[in-house]
Amino acid sequence: MSERTKYVEINLDNMTVQHKIQSGKVVLLILDGHQGKAKAIEAVHHGHTIIETVKGKATKIHFEESELF
Repeated sequence: MSERTKYVEINLDNMTVQHKIQSGKVVLLILDGHQGKAKAIEAVHHGHTIIETVKGKATKIHFEESELF
């Protein structure tokens, strides 16, 4: 199983992240203040990218892809 998500470095001094915009891509940033984590995920081209939470914490990411006919 390939990992689609990439950790984003957090500046611990002021709790901020920095991420560049990538031409031609839609990238979602998940900033989880409960767990102190940040991740970047490329959205699917056609379909849904769903972030599942439990008790306010990000737990799973679902990718539902389809193709245009």
